[in-house]
Amino acid sequence: MSKKVKIQKPIINNILENIDDVADTIYEKEAIEDSLIENININGIEDVKVKFNTCIFKNTTFEYCNFKKSDITDVVFENCDLSNINFSDSGLYRVEFINCKLIGARFDDSVLTSVTFKDSICKFSNFAFSKFKGVNFEGSDCQSSVFQDVINEKLLLNSVNLNKSVFTGMKLSDVDFTNCSIEDIELTLKDIKGAKFTVVQALDLTRLMGIVIQ
Repeated sequence: MSKKVKIQKPIINNILENIDDVADTIYEKEAIEDSLIENININGIEDVKVKFNTCIFKNTTFEYCNFKKSDITDVVFENCDLSNINFSDSGLYRVEFINCKLIGARFDDSVLTSVTFKDSICKFSNFAFSKFKGVNFEGSDCQSSVFQDVINEKLLLNSVNLNKSVFTGMKLSDVDFTNCSIEDIELTLKDIKGAKFTVVQALDLTRLMGIVIQ
């Protein structure tokens, strides 16, 4: 039986400080806390472990940013472009990505606890070898993304495009794929035990058993 994990929303303070010089703040303090960042570009940040705590990013573009081994807690990214960002080997706790662009984003080897991806483009994103402790994808495009060898304690899917995505080595018991698109998805028979599929999806997955239906 899968563990019961509640997906919690970010806890955001009522009063946040507006910050414009984000790069300088990160390099000086290695942290952004209790802040509202909006309508700016954040460019070329690397070689620094960052702590994001109680923040809202709105209409923000991240370019050439490497946030590997960062700590991200109680943060909302809304209408942001985080394509090709590197969050690998990081901890994300109570984080929301709403209407964001995350093409090629890296979350590999990370721990994601109470993380939501809503109405976002996550094509070619990498979650390999991560740990999911309450992760929700809703109305998002995750085509050709990699979920290989993810330790899954709770994954929720609602109207997600998972075509050509890779789920090998990830236990999918109790995961509901029934309202998702899973054309050419990569997984194995042992991993899908207990997962939920429509009849049409299940017929397509008979290819895993080498069965030819005529």
